[in-house]
Amino acid sequence: MDWYEHDDGVRTRQTRSQTSVRGVLTGDIDTAEERLSLARSRVVAASSGPCAFVNPVARGIVRAPPEAFDRLRGHSGAATISPQQARAPEKCGAIGPVFPGVEQQVQIDSQRFRVIRPTDAVCAGKNLATTVQIAEALRAVPAFQRAETNEIFVSPIPHPNTTATSTTAGEGGAGEIVLYPMSSVQTQNDFDNRITHESGHNFQGKFWLDSQGGAQWQVQASLDNRRPSPYCLKDSGEDFSEFNVLFNTTRGTRCELTCRQIYPHRWAKMIEYLLR
Repeated sequence: MDWYEHDDGVRTRQTRSQTSVRGVLTGDIDTAEERLSLARSRVVAASSGPCAFVNPVARGIVRAPPEAFDRLRGHSGAATISPQQARAPEKCGAIGPVFPGVEQQVQIDSQRFRVIRPTDAVCAGKNLATTVQIAEALRAVPAFQRAETNEIFVSPIPHPNTTATSTTAGEGGAGEIVLYPMSSVQTQNDFDNRITHESGHNFQGKFWLDSQGGAQWQVQASLDNRRPSPYCLKDSGEDFSEFNVLFNTTRGTRCELTCRQIYPHRWAKMIEYLLR
């Protein structure tokens, strides 16, 4: 698996498994390959103004603005959230830690999700997402991608890879998303970007049934000769999920043409997936 880290300007470690895809984000550029990637990204015609977020970034991760997610939420109905039900300590799905907490059902149109999080008292000071914030972030994920996610876990326990200088913010795969404590206050936009990235790992699992799936994506990504962010260098799964944020937030807008011009082969591959 791989881990997804919120961009707080530090590098983290990564591990992988053959059965799922996950993610961590990092902010430093400290390898020759990353420096070459940045140099290549500078030669592409850049966008300015409201579409500037589609440009390859020199540090950190892809970050779409709040208005992009607000637009996407307009395509979904309002979320309904069930009352909390106490949940005994047990392992949260295939990838989550063990903790006691509460469970709620979130319904968005015809889709239903399980959200399991600690009690509010346990969450205090950990900068964790509320169920409402999670529901709003899910509303900003297009329904065809949202369908690949079933459960969201909010852990009060930091990920084992988290250190004093490196924070693992979340992971996704096999239909699950886990969100971990953060060292700084998080906004709705933070959770919108993070859940869109993590849901991308679940979505890619629909098409990447073996190692060839990631390899085929990497061929197209390499043809673009540039990367949305330095974190895309981690592996093809992270490249996909970083681009997924741009794909979702620009498709059908005036920024779509710019995104397609900068990343033509990734865009074409994503459309190919949608047509399957």
